[in-house]
Amino acid sequence: MVARTDVADVLIVGGGTSGGVAARHLAEAGFKVVVLEQGHWPNESDFPGNKPEYELLAAKQWSPNPNLRGKPEDYPVNDSESDLPVIMYNAVGGTSVLFAACWTRALPSDFRVKTLDGVADDWPISYEELLPFYEINDRDMGVSGLVGNPAYPPGAAPPLPPFPIHKTGRRMAEALNRLGWHWWPGDNATPSMDYGHQKQCLRYGICRMGCPAGAKASTYITHFPLALNRGTQIITGA
Repeated sequence: MVARTDVADVLIVGGGTSGGVAARHLAEAGFKVVVLEQGHWPNESDFPGNKPEYELLAAKQWSPNPNLRGKPEDYPVNDSESDLPVIMYNAVGGTSVLFAACWTRALPSDFRVKTLDGVADDWPISYEELLPFYEINDRDMGVSGLVGNPAYPPGAAPPLPPFPIHKTGRRMAEALNRLGWHWWPGDNATPSMDYGHQKQCLRYGICRMGCPAGAKASTYITHFPLALNRGTQIITGA
């Protein structure tokens, strides 16, 4: 009997954000991985953010709502009873293609809301247990930020330095100072310099329409190329 060689160790259904993370790390660990993705590879030249008509395109063809976008790989989502709009994109990279790149963590107290606030349930894990994985994810995603935010326990610095604060941000920081309120420059999943497969962020400010500069940490840039180099097979249009 001849052994089959076309059998994967792991099948991942959905080549989005978590699918990309899983594919990369499983492939790096030596597993043979196949990914099924109903969408296709993004083409950065199609992204609307650097085009004059970008606002019109973002309202229809590049809407984060598949009900409005209506591409062949989309399917309708019943959001009639939802308090929040649907934000979902079907492609290699998934919704990380359109996310805003704001890179925030849950606070340590968020893991203990039942104990501290008497609502919902405590998480079965703590911030401290999750911290090493937060830091791995920061490195994988090319996060830019400033270490030392006293709202969080000590930890590793983001892999890239923070962006300068623009005039609007400085005005807000000065107002918060006068109020005596804590503020800190936010971490961003956009690189302040070239990093791995990511280009330096050009600060277009249109992250939610896809990054035409190839900078933002979408897994089709940060994870899937590394998975492919380790033999992962990605089947699009599945």
